[in-house]
Amino acid sequence: MAAVITGIGACSPLGCSFSESLETLREGRPQIDDIRNFPVDGYPYTAAGEIRRNGEVVRTPVGVDRKMHFLELALKELSSESAFKERYTPGQLMLNLGIGIDYFELETCMESEKISLDILLSNGLYHNIAPEMKELVSRWQFGAGYHLFASACTASAHAIGLSWRLLRRGLAEAIVTGGSDSMIFPGAYLGFGALGALSASDEPAPVKCHPCDLNSNGTVLGEASVVMLLEDSSRASGTPLAEIIGYGSSTDAYSVTDPEPSGEAAAWAVKEALDEAGLKPEQIDCIHLHGTGTVKCAPAEYNCLYRIFGERLKEIPAYSMKGQVGHMIGSCTALEVLGVVYSLQNQVVLPTVNFCTPHPEAPFRMVTGSPLHTPIRHILKINSAFGGHNTALVFKRWEK
Repeated sequence: MAAVITGIGACSPLGCSFSESLETLREGRPQIDDIRNFPVDGYPYTAAGEIRRNGEVVRTPVGVDRKMHFLELALKELSSESAFKERYTPGQLMLNLGIGIDYFELETCMESEKISLDILLSNGLYHNIAPEMKELVSRWQFGAGYHLFASACTASAHAIGLSWRLLRRGLAEAIVTGGSDSMIFPGAYLGFGALGALSASDEPAPVKCHPCDLNSNGTVLGEASVVMLLEDSSRASGTPLAEIIGYGSSTDAYSVTDPEPSGEAAAWAVKEALDEAGLKPEQIDCIHLHGTGTVKCAPAEYNCLYRIFGERLKEIPAYSMKGQVGHMIGSCTALEVLGVVYSLQNQVVLPTVNFCTPHPEAPFRMVTGSPLHTPIRHILKINSAFGGHNTALVFKRWEK
């Protein structure tokens, strides 16, 4: 059987629909700007990739958990485009998502003289993701069950990978998968700032994040809700967007925050994905990187991939989306699947926004200026996360 993606619903800095998102990708417009959704006076980091509709940042009232708000909109688009609720019974539908952490409104909490969990809950300032997801699953009638992943930057990769394996082994019939996360709240910026992960550049917001660049000095946080329908190609009602053919994951537990520099454990995940896909390294035509723009990310990714591809790695076109939109943490892989779909459908590797100067320790073949038109049949998508998580997915251009 072939596990294929047959529909996508998307809310991200690229736009509030799948079609708008692809158009923004094509145009290469930077979508990182100064934060609009909360006051940033006194904050050392003020840039973000906020969700946009028709080019304008979408604002929500204080106390709204943005990842749940936009997840609902993404599900509605996916339902409208793929008709999954009409084509499958509730007992056939499963939901597997990468998801962000519980949300609480920090600024409102700090105005109170006394804070306790009871006060947070009674005032509606604290949003516990578990009951909210349970209610969403019931309302959308995902009767075959649901799985939530909170493995930070690999959360949606784990969700997509599990979904693929369940379908491939005949343990599920149709799965809505992807991820939803929003880092656009003060707590996220304070936390990631304290970890030293955010860009301290004094450049304008749209050019603060430099994936795989010699001048990389930190990432920029963002938000996205992207869901996709994964089903057997024999059940697809239209032309599939892409086929998933391999998945691998590993954990190195090297550091809470830093990637393991040698790339050994991350390479295990890539090898597992290639083995499951039945591919040799020379059959990969393009690599979509994690590419956060942090100082240690690109060298670790390069070392990982060099273990698999050797000197050929310098010849394989590579791409990172984060320079254009920022880092979505729990939903970054789900959003970056849009770049994979774009490459497979248009047979191009897009330029990496804000990439200028090659990193001597990570001499990837990054595309700059204009898209690289080249035959693309197989794409390797890799991601990594705090805690030593590593994932790899292999996508194939749909061929009937």
